Amino acid sequence: MEHCKFCQAELEEGSSICPGCGKDNAESVQEPAEETLPDSGPEQEDLRDDSAREAAEPVSAAETEEEVAPGEEPEEALSAPIEPGMKLTPGKAAALVAGLIVLLAVLAALVLWGMKDRKTEEPQQTEASTEAAETEAATIPEDGDPDNETCKGSYSAADDEVIASADTVIATAGEYTLTLGQLQIYYWQEVSSFLNQYGSYAPYFGLDHTQPLDTQTCGIMEGRTWQQYFLASALNSWRTYQALDAKATAEGFEMEQDLKDYISQLPQTMEEEAVSKGFESAEALLKYNVGAGASIDDYVQFMQVYYHGYSYFNNFYSGLTATDEEIADMFALHEEDYAQQGLTKDTKTVNVRHILVYPEGATSDTIRSETFPEEAWAAGEASAQALLDQWLQGDQTEDSFAELAQEHSQDPGSAANGGLYTDVYEGDMVEAFDAWCFDPLRQVGDYGIVKTEFGYHIMYYSGETIQWPIHAKNDVINEKTNNMVDAAVEALPIQVEYDKILLSVVNISA
Repeated sequence: MEHCKFCQAELEEGSSICPGCGKDNAESVQEPAEETLPDSGPEQEDLRDDSAREAAEPVSAAETEEEVAPGEEPEEALSAPIEPGMKLTPGKAAALVAGLIVLLAVLAALVLWGMKDRKTEEPQQTEASTEAAETEAATIPEDGDPDNETCKGSYSAADDEVIASADTVIATAGEYTLTLGQLQIYYWQEVSSFLNQYGSYAPYFGLDHTQPLDTQTCGIMEGRTWQQYFLASALNSWRTYQALDAKATAEGFEMEQDLKDYISQLPQTMEEEAVSKGFESAEALLKYNVGAGASIDDYVQFMQVYYHGYSYFNNFYSGLTATDEEIADMFALHEEDYAQQGLTKDTKTVNVRHILVYPEGATSDTIRSETFPEEAWAAGEASAQALLDQWLQGDQTEDSFAELAQEHSQDPGSAANGGLYTDVYEGDMVEAFDAWCFDPLRQVGDYGIVKTEFGYHIMYYSGETIQWPIHAKNDVINEKTNNMVDAAVEALPIQVEYDKILLSVVNISA
């Protein structure tokens, strides 16, 4: 029986999706851009205890952000949908600004590259998911408050009705308007983004993608159907993107020329993509993904607003800094919050190199499944000692240790990188390995041999980093970013005529 590399729960046969934590074991763990972790191999995945790391590592956003190029989709979708009116509070800014980054990144070319092509498979029902999927009876609720998304119990309409009203303005924000046709794109990208992230685990939130969204009670937003929830999210997203686009325009910010060219070529690109996917036209491809009502011009305008605002956001975020005083003040103000996340003034990560030597006759596959005699372990220990002696007879530098690891280490995940593990938190690694790394007396340049269930590890202690300034700096920058976005959105109040809204129907279970 295989186990999840994130939480160690047993995986169902034939599935890489963990029933415990919902993560896909076929996907790699995304690390901050500045880290230099080696590619994961079989031994690295086991040595680095991901479940312990997730419990011990404080939540923080990466200092740098990886931009999404035209035509590419981000590696991760939104980790938790941002509800309309959600407020961002200091001390938790890391996770929140990460959400804003992904919120802006998740839209790139969803229509052009297939909004419905990803993770909309039939849910794998388990006892837990079945219980979570239980909702109220599949009926459309009564019409509600005319001033919010409950105005209509159902917004679903026939294609001809939506097309006839496509040019109707249903929302304004300052001088900007949102038509019914444009709304279809925002609405269905919200649905697609949610399914793209959660896939067959959407039932844990009470969403059955095989049933109409206007007949299901939302498990995230109380008193709403899923259709009403996604509508509120779509309007919130439009306001956010339009606010950033407006701010960029007011400050004279311009996109890179390649993005301008990309947007200007979208109609032609969409026609080519439609033909390659077997559609009669770009309009047919667009309708397949967002239903009736939206035009190619609507989609081009949508992408113009998205890319202009997103480019501005990227530029603003990457240009922010934090002073030492701001960093210290942030940590002092939220020290208790950080402690609850496992971050104190003493929390550190370490960099360590190792050369793994298996018991004689073992391989990366058999070390997990077979038992080796004492003679094989003794031979492995002798080989490890011989390698250590060889290094000690040289210049005893980290570079020479790395060269030895590249040549002799049997850890396929780290050998190519000189046996290096970076930014290791206490509790990350298997017990004996971890204990050696976090010995209170450990000093840079220390070396030794450690025995674990995988063999003998020739160790070299490369260095350590106190973590609180890094996380506090990220949170200062995130707070500044959140404040900018909040101010831009608040400067663009939105007015919605909910009674005029109609939503096309797309078969998301196809």
